[in-house]
Amino acid sequence: MRRHLRTQTKVITPIYHRVHFFLGVILVIFTIIIARLFYWQIIKHAELEAVAQAQYQRTYLQSGERGEIYFADGQPLVTNQEVYRLFAQPHLIPKEDIASLVRELTQLIITQIKTDQVAFNQDEEQKILESSLIQKLTKPKIKWVSLYQPINAETKTAIEALNYPYLGFDKYFQRYYPEASLAAQLVGFVGKNSQGEDVGYFGLEGGMHQELKPRSSEENLTADAKGIALESTVLEADQLDGRNVTTSIQRSIQYSLEKQLRQGIEKYGAKAGEIIVTDPKTGKILGMASWPNFDPRTFYQFDPEFYRNPSLSAAYEPGSTFKLLTVASALDARVITPNTTCPNCAGPRQFGQFTIKTWNDQYTPNITVTEALAKSDNVAMIYVAEALGAEKFREYLKNFGIGSPLGIDLQGDSGTPFKESWAPVELATVSFGQGIFTTSLQLVQAVGAIANNGEMMQLQILNHVDDPISQSSIEIEPKSIRQVISPETATLMKKMMVEAASQGEAQWTYQPDHTVAGKTGTSQVANPGGYDSTKTIASFIGFAPADQPKFLMLIKLIEPSTSPWAAETAAPLWYTVAEDLYLLLNIPPDKTP
Repeated sequence: MRRHLRTQTKVITPIYHRVHFFLGVILVIFTIIIARLFYWQIIKHAELEAVAQAQYQRTYLQSGERGEIYFADGQPLVTNQEVYRLFAQPHLIPKEDIASLVRELTQLIITQIKTDQVAFNQDEEQKILESSLIQKLTKPKIKWVSLYQPINAETKTAIEALNYPYLGFDKYFQRYYPEASLAAQLVGFVGKNSQGEDVGYFGLEGGMHQELKPRSSEENLTADAKGIALESTVLEADQLDGRNVTTSIQRSIQYSLEKQLRQGIEKYGAKAGEIIVTDPKTGKILGMASWPNFDPRTFYQFDPEFYRNPSLSAAYEPGSTFKLLTVASALDARVITPNTTCPNCAGPRQFGQFTIKTWNDQYTPNITVTEALAKSDNVAMIYVAEALGAEKFREYLKNFGIGSPLGIDLQGDSGTPFKESWAPVELATVSFGQGIFTTSLQLVQAVGAIANNGEMMQLQILNHVDDPISQSSIEIEPKSIRQVISPETATLMKKMMVEAASQGEAQWTYQPDHTVAGKTGTSQVANPGGYDSTKTIASFIGFAPADQPKFLMLIKLIEPSTSPWAAETAAPLWYTVAEDLYLLLNIPPDKTP
């Protein structure tokens, strides 16, 4: 019996160990599984969820079109054009096809460039383009590459006709200028910032960028295995378009100004020039031209100096046109009348080492203020400014807006230097427009107050802003800044300006059928050593009809070579342009020849 029991024990022991071993293995496996599940479910949960989301979620980025810019009559000044980016899949292109492909693409793209660019060297452009295409198409391990942009619709059709399966196009929009370079410095252009985003620079594109820029939308949508969205909450593209702006610029007037300015600059041998036309009752700018300018379609081909609008940002010493503000201020302060005579105008005035003369070194003892304005007498203007006093004169000039920004919707609007104290000689020179800086638009706004019965209106370039999403329109109403001089003073000034235009040094240009109130100005060009006596800025500012002005216009010619005097350059050009304006604005003659 004992032997039997011992035998049984020997048999059971190995089975028992195997069972325990098997259970141990199961326990280890189970523990590993639990550990892995813990790792994936707990530790790696966030990462796995992100992977899952990436498989079934798609981010859709959308951007609308940039807002468009229109003339006052609704005709487009700047719109958008559908263009394309040409791309290739180099890994699909047989090596033996690359050379012929490059030749064909180069020929088609060069044909497009010829029509787009002003300055074009075909041989040089062709070599650069061929080299670029070969470099992009032979880059190793590249499956997608952008070859060229922008491609227009015509070139796209020609490339598609080549029937190469490894070429494709991406559609996008770029600025289109139906009027080419017309009003270029008013418009500005659209370029890229450091992040590669479209940004407006200069003019309206820069000043109204926040209104014009398209809105964008980023949507995270669930997609199926093929990447097709299972939801349809993405906005329509036109719901993201920027706002459209309609300017106060009249297309026919702008065209006339640019044409006449180019002809005038050529005729009088000027280095540059400007013309500004406004409605003084509303402050709306009807046209503004400057030369030299640039083409916004190919702005990168021009010197950046041409991008600035000189009427807005180029400070200059205005010369005798500034005498209008001197006389208006003194009349309004009642320290003179139109018939006040100058007691010390028989000869030059001396201020220490400085001698100030009249422009022609001719003097009229006891000249009246009206005669002095017509003859543009510097010495008489000194007397007027001294009668007013420096402090009061500065106050009036500030009220006229001299030195201050305009608050206009154009990029580059800024103030000009304005000294807070003047020595006696500085008061003297400021009285006739030297030693003080302004811009063309500052002067136009100031003289506009005289034309508008003493009330200065803010210069404006816009009529309304339209939102394509809300279908709302914001009208830009005329804005009065302040009453600078009394209506009575303005009436006196209008009469004196008519006298200056019809009896002054430019009387030979005066036309008999329309009453014009105006004033010439010839200023010397300042340089670090003083003034260059051989270089002048010739200008004429005036409005018509004198009693109820329909337009105010400033003509400015930089360094005319045929004559330094405004009476022989800027004044006759003013009347030439005015003839167009009488027709375009339907202004009948207001007097009998």
